[in-house]
Amino acid sequence: MTGRYWHAAHICFDNSARLTRDVYYFEYRGTRFKLIQNNPRKWSDVLLTIVPADDRKAQQRAYAIAGEFLSALAWENGSRVALANCGGPGVPDRYTLRKARCRVFTFPQVPFGGHMVGYGLSVIPDIETDVQRIALTLFREARSSNKVWLAFLFYWQVMEVGGDNAVGWVNSVYYKQRKVHLGSEELQGLPLKGRRIGEYLEDDCRHAIAHIRRRPGKTALRLDVGDENRRIAASTGVVKRFAEHYIRERLGLKKKVYLVRRRGRGFPTYVDQAIEHRRYSVLAYP
Repeated sequence: MTGRYWHAAHICFDNSARLTRDVYYFEYRGTRFKLIQNNPRKWSDVLLTIVPADDRKAQQRAYAIAGEFLSALAWENGSRVALANCGGPGVPDRYTLRKARCRVFTFPQVPFGGHMVGYGLSVIPDIETDVQRIALTLFREARSSNKVWLAFLFYWQVMEVGGDNAVGWVNSVYYKQRKVHLGSEELQGLPLKGRRIGEYLEDDCRHAIAHIRRRPGKTALRLDVGDENRRIAASTGVVKRFAEHYIRERLGLKKKVYLVRRRGRGFPTYVDQAIEHRRYSVLAYP
C-alpha cells in the first residue's frame, strides 16, 4: 500500500430490518467491508471499504458488490433497503477498517415507519448468475420505493429478466400450475372484468403506468383518484407475490452462503455450505 492514496468509500443505505449489532466486518466477493448501523431516525447506515483514490474502476466495483450484498440481505430479511454512493474522505497509507469511522452522515431515504429488530447477516442467498443479481436489484428497488406506481414497474420487470413473457408466465403459474395462490381479498382488489390476471396486470397496470396517453377504450392512469390508488396498491401486492415466486423458482435462488471465520479465526468471509464444515469454519456472528 506504500506510496498510494486511499479513499474510505461510504456506501450509505437504509434498512428496515435492524441488525443485532451496531458494527459488523465481512468480506463479500473479494471486497472487505465494515457495516455501521446509525440511529435510523436521524441518519442512514453505512458500508465502509477502502479503495485506491485514483482507481475509478475499483470504486465502481466496490459499489456494485455492496449493492449486490444489500440486495441479498434485503431478500433474506424481507426488508426495505435503499442505497446511495456518499463519497468519503481520503485516508493515510496502511489505514484499516478497524480504524475507520463513519464520517459521512446522510438523511434516510426510506421514511421511518417502525423497524423490525433482531436480524442478522450470517446467512444470505447465494447469487450465482447475473440474471439473479439483476432480479434481486429490481426487487430491492421495488420494495424500498415510496411510490406504488414505480414499485409495480420494478416487480413486473423482475419477471422479464429471464427472457420470459411476463403475461404468459403469470397465467401459467396461477391457472395451470397453481403455484401461486391468491386469497379472496386479493382477488377482490383486481377489477379483472372477465380477463385473466396476466392480461389485467399488463394492460391496466404496467401499460397504464408506463404510458399516460392511451388509445380510446384502454385504462388510463388517474393519479389523484383515491380508488385508483387503492387499485394500484392492491395490484402491486399481487405482482410482488409473482415476482417472489419467479426469483425463487424460475431463477432458482435457493442456495445460501454463510459468514464464517475459517478455523474460528481471521476476517469473516462468506462461503458456500459452511454448516457442513463445522470442524473448519464457525459462524462469525452466531
